[in-house]
Amino acid sequence: MDTSELAVVFDGAGVLYAPFRIMKDMERGVTKRSRRSGITCTDRLEKGAMVILKTEYKETLGQEETSKLLSDVMKEKKIDNKVIYKEKWINDHEVTEAILQDKHVKMEDVHETMSFLRKCDILPVIGVGLIVDMAKGAIKYVIAGGINFFPGTRKLLSELHELGVKTFVASGDRIERDEIAVYLPDIPPDNIFGMQKPEDKRDLVRQLKAEHKVIMVGDDINDYLALWEADISVLSLQEEADRPGKLFEVADFRIRDIVEVKDVIEEMKEYAK
Repeated sequence: MDTSELAVVFDGAGVLYAPFRIMKDMERGVTKRSRRSGITCTDRLEKGAMVILKTEYKETLGQEETSKLLSDVMKEKKIDNKVIYKEKWINDHEVTEAILQDKHVKMEDVHETMSFLRKCDILPVIGVGLIVDMAKGAIKYVIAGGINFFPGTRKLLSELHELGVKTFVASGDRIERDEIAVYLPDIPPDNIFGMQKPEDKRDLVRQLKAEHKVIMVGDDINDYLALWEADISVLSLQEEADRPGKLFEVADFRIRDIVEVKDVIEEMKEYAK
């Protein structure tokens, strides 16, 4: 098998990099680092949706007074959002309306999560997310998210580049090409996609399959559709998380370190002989 025929699609958090999530539970008033993913927290709600705000915190939200409502700031600055994970029957527009009508979350809540996050060892690539309890029409969690690469990530990407393997990132996180590309020199900026819904990841894999043999590397339920669609599915267990059984069922390989992706490719080459 010629490795130039291969395309590898990586999820972001939990696969290429360790996620750092500071979450404020708006009902309990508790702010802390969460080991549970936003996806898991969303799934635990009867009717939940997870949203990423499409803005750089330091350029917009970071400048706002603590007493202002987040919803008012979003309206004033025309800050858009993207629903990256939800139950199928939830309408994206309804989620946005619930956020814009919120009268509870203030900028001090957002600033608080960010102040906690900045104490972590992270790259200067951060984002703000919300988990909305649509059964109550209220924001349940405010999230400040940051990242730092796993030790073997950039070495692996360099090796794949030398092998001629085409690599892509399809992440649900707020990663902008111009922010993250400098840290990923072996992945073309045009191959980096942030704020991806599960369907977006699947569609990218489907598109690549027209010309490549595609490996999908994911770690959570929002990667399931892409893992199912891929020619070879790799489940990363490097980051501890609660994972549903069907993720293990769909996986052709399971890895505990990102560098093992190269071993998967080597095994595929041997099998193809």
